[in-house]
Amino acid sequence: HDATAHLGTTWQRTDEWYNYRTNPRTTAHVLASLDESSYSGGNMSGDHPIAWCKDYQGGRAFYTGGGHTDESYAEPAFRRHLLGGIRWAAGMTEADCRPETGYTPLFDGSATTGWKQAGPGGFTLADSTLTSYGGLGMLWYSAKEFTGDYSLKLDWKAAGDDNSGVFIGFPASDDPWSAVNNGYEIQIDATDAVDRTTGAVYGFKSADITARDAALNPPGEWNTYELRVTGERLEIFLNGRKINDFTNTDPARSLQQGHIGLQNHGDGDDVAFRNVRIKTSGDTQPGPRSGSVKGVNGKCLDVDGGGSADGTKVQLWTCNGSGAQTWTLAGDGTFRALGKCLDVSGGASADGTKVQLWTCNGTGAQTWAPQSDGTVRNPQSARCLDASGGTWNDGTPVHLWTCHTGPNQKWTLP
Repeated sequence: HDATAHLGTTWQRTDEWYNYRTNPRTTAHVLASLDESSYSGGNMSGDHPIAWCKDYQGGRAFYTGGGHTDESYAEPAFRRHLLGGIRWAAGMTEADCRPETGYTPLFDGSATTGWKQAGPGGFTLADSTLTSYGGLGMLWYSAKEFTGDYSLKLDWKAAGDDNSGVFIGFPASDDPWSAVNNGYEIQIDATDAVDRTTGAVYGFKSADITARDAALNPPGEWNTYELRVTGERLEIFLNGRKINDFTNTDPARSLQQGHIGLQNHGDGDDVAFRNVRIKTSGDTQPGPRSGSVKGVNGKCLDVDGGGSADGTKVQLWTCNGSGAQTWTLAGDGTFRALGKCLDVSGGASADGTKVQLWTCNGTGAQTWAPQSDGTVRNPQSARCLDASGGTWNDGTPVHLWTCHTGPNQKWTLP
């Protein structure tokens, strides 16, 4: 995050430190925590967040518990901390501010234990950061092969028009080309063919370029990837926004088994990595995700007039970032906006049944299951969320319809 990217793993300073009645970790992304063993008065049982960020109803909220002394504002690192929070809240920089719990570090900045270099070149380690040089080679995590579903997160930064990538799903090998030929590379490269630029599954599928460009921080600034593997499906998130959705259909490859690696591409390709962490099978169900739901013609799923009465029409509308277009995908399968749920009228299953806003009630009429083909299905009716008609403009209602994977049934989720 822009507020903490300039800091190392520890930051020693004096301030007036608050204790909090509740821990924000389940609803916000914690950026810094206090070490309660380093001072007296901490009472949060060793988990003491002190700075965090969160997306909230289409807006952004940044908090820091520092700044209660005059001396704080003469401290360059603290002033940069505040500036980073302001820049992010103002939309000048991007960051993944979704809540994050349960991840295990693979590289925490202190050492490369468990990692091996394959091929020429390598990575230097300084300031808790791995920076590539030479190549073509790869630093791969040899200590464990990952099977089943997982979510891999890591932070990366390119100095300019540099080339690198993250490999997944490849067999153990000291030959970096084994990863190229047997796994999948999630590309880092500012300029190349669309299936070989940042966010692409290299050579297989381009990122959503519009979504990628909106989420990407410029050269010299940090970005966060989440690579989420569910079965043979790979979802790619950049700074918290989904930019690619790829399904492996090659029987010679599998996303369900293999190692993880970081590419050093060649001389002059300077890409840095840090904070590599993973959540494996059994703990990978994502928490609530909030943001826009985009459909055909790039329009957003919208609650008519921002109303919250039961039965309010749900429609397509030009995206505007309002609360009427901010949907939370909860762990129970509901899509929620304005405190209510996306609902199939009367729990019916006929083609053309109205989809509306309604008080959440836990029924099958309010349960939705995103599919790997981009559709969103209501399992109770075995039908899909569909933008009605053959032309789609502001005000086009959504309804239930037999699934056919046409453009008016494809949705991009937060």
